[in-house]
Amino acid sequence: MATPTRRLVLQNIKTVLETISTDNGYKTDVDTVEALGKSWATVKPGEKPWIGIVPQRESLKFEYSNIRVTLTVLLIGHVAGTTQDDRASKLNNLLDDIIAAMNADTTRGNNAISTTITTVDTDEGAPDGDGDGSMVITMTVVYFRGTGSS
Repeated sequence: MATPTRRLVLQNIKTVLETISTDNGYKTDVDTVEALGKSWATVKPGEKPWIGIVPQRESLKFEYSNIRVTLTVLLIGHVAGTTQDDRASKLNNLLDDIIAAMNADTTRGNNAISTTITTVDTDEGAPDGDGDGSMVITMTVVYFRGTGSS
């Protein structure tokens, strides 16, 4: 049986985020990408910059013999800096890199119709960050699946 489209989409997101490195033309060298959510306190400094992938809600729209699926995915990013300015720079660089990586192929390897980043929240301005910074990016991925098992 074929791998479900949802699984292929999520695998593609992880694979693409793992390419974020200065060797590949990005501003950041991402140390760890995991398919789970963690708070900044549970990610060790040596694992940062860290990105977590957290699938959320799916909405389904039946269209003839297919189902149009809109999957919401959270990307959680954590960075470790030494000062407030260093943290802000690292957060902004990681955000730019994630946006560039996710937009390089919005079809998720020809498994999706579109990928759209819809919101970004950071703690860039928090005065008590002690150099550590976090962000949550919300994106939607639209794809089709059959009405039977995929």
